[in-house]
Amino acid sequence: MGSAALNQGARYSALRSRNFSLLWIGLIVSNAGTWMQNVASGWLVLQLTDSPLWLGLLGLSFALPMIVLPVVGGAVVDRVHRIRLLYVTQTGSMLLAFTLALLTWLNLVNVWHLLAVSFLGAALLAFDNPARQALLPELVPPADLMNAISLNSATYNGAALVGPAIAGALLGPLGAGTLFFLNGVSYLAVIFALLAMRDVRSHGGGKTTSLRASMWAGLAHAANHRFILALLALSALAGIFGRSYQNLLPVFARDIWNGGPAGYGILLSSAGGGALLGALGMASVKSPSKPERVMLASGLLFGLALFAFALSPNLILGALLLFVSGTASTVFGTMIATFVQLSTPNELRGRVMSLYAITLIGLPSLGALGSGAVAEWLGGIVGAPRAVLAGALVVCLILIGVTPYFARRPMARHTNPSFRG
Repeated sequence: MGSAALNQGARYSALRSRNFSLLWIGLIVSNAGTWMQNVASGWLVLQLTDSPLWLGLLGLSFALPMIVLPVVGGAVVDRVHRIRLLYVTQTGSMLLAFTLALLTWLNLVNVWHLLAVSFLGAALLAFDNPARQALLPELVPPADLMNAISLNSATYNGAALVGPAIAGALLGPLGAGTLFFLNGVSYLAVIFALLAMRDVRSHGGGKTTSLRASMWAGLAHAANHRFILALLALSALAGIFGRSYQNLLPVFARDIWNGGPAGYGILLSSAGGGALLGALGMASVKSPSKPERVMLASGLLFGLALFAFALSPNLILGALLLFVSGTASTVFGTMIATFVQLSTPNELRGRVMSLYAITLIGLPSLGALGSGAVAEWLGGIVGAPRAVLAGALVVCLILIGVTPYFARRPMARHTNPSFRG
């Protein structure tokens, strides 16, 4: 099926599938709440500590579970009913948000509470994300898979446009506690969507083995499939050195450009708006004939835009450059995710996509600790732009270095005709 699956499908065709549409709408609402909590948490940490290093530690508290646990989560996803697992993870995340809201309203919150909630939320996400990723091919026809992946990305990136803007407007007058509470309520949208789904094959269908053997099987598949391994490595390096910049945005907004909470919301919304454009653009067009070139070009554009952002003299130009970087980053990530999905059979998909989740979510948060430490080493607040600049330069050099490898290996050759399992 391979290349045929990449060249079919009408604009936004995945939305014709009822179950996918339900999940898509629910995720838009829930992810908007998640972004509101992210804004509130980052701003509150900076207010409590006045240190970019603590912003890096907030990233580390999220990174550790998202690096260690997704392999376990992926193995569990391929063994259990995926929708029932999502009930558990979504409910747990909702309760964490309500707890943080209560602590903030009672004036009991401190930086360790924020780190603890970030850690526990990431632990739940380590099971939630592979379950949602593995479920996608069961919600749409094969020809609509890249469309579904693009639209799935749009739920997070579209929320990244709306959530920070709302948070920037509400953070001052209503406070962080209200944003935490609204995030808790937003999880109900996904829970109701899951309840409304019908006739979904939501079990991996793999052989029943020990959990340890299941984890090793997923790792072995990625390790033995060199193209998957190369894609995961590229995503990982871009995550560590490129996508780790977001934890330093409060410093740019408050101290570099004097934009305050509203400026912070503008920066996040600009990146989210660009990412939304990239996701909807990918969902509205047929797959390119040379997808490896699109992947490499978009990755390089992401690095260059981030490099220019670090040198930007004002908030407006910085926001425009984040818009460009968001667009390029989404196209880059969509191409990688699509070909990892197409190269993996259903019975292994949860485990392999858990590795992708590490590169997409866990490693950027670990990189945030590194960028925070580099910023601190380079002068604290004034070192933040230099830290982002260094990371962007590394991304550009990596993309240039791997171009010969991917240019010699057309991606369509590596797709699995039986990827539906």
